[in-house]
Amino acid sequence: MNAAIDPMIQVNPLFMRVDLLIEMSKLELAIASIRCQKASNEAEPLVAPLASRIARLSEALGRLSA
Repeated sequence: MNAAIDPMIQVNPLFMRVDLLIEMSKLELAIASIRCQKASNEAEPLVAPLASRIARLSEALGRLSA
């Protein structure tokens, strides 16, 4: 059976953890970039969805670590 479509495939939790940390870092860099380039009133509507995504990733990371 092809591993790419096998529903029983197991993913190493360490890889999942690293992927979450990388994604969170990218979002943090994007937020920092937006805040450097935009005025505060222009930045917040752009930052809010990214910050929300970081919060969801952080929750997932916490569940993974438990």
